[in-house]
Amino acid sequence: MNKFAVAVFAGLMTLGLNVQAAAPEQECKKLQDEYNLIYASKGFCFKDADAKAKFGNENCHTTKPKFSEKEQQRLDSIKARQKELNCK
Repeated sequence: MNKFAVAVFAGLMTLGLNVQAAAPEQECKKLQDEYNLIYASKGFCFKDADAKAKFGNENCHTTKPKFSEKEQQRLDSIKARQKELNCK
């Protein structure tokens, strides 16, 4: 393995360890932000004050967005992980 490959591999391993070491609260927040980002990208009108503050409602146009299969799978996996972590 060349030096570049070793450096990339080491970086990825460190990144993985940092993600695992993150507090559950931080992971919950990141998951919720990712979840909301998917909704925001579909023009969702947020009612939650935190989501409104972060993503805004200026371009919202729906309360029932339609998702691609890939987006729905990601939303489902986020919800499953949130459940595992007992996110609020």
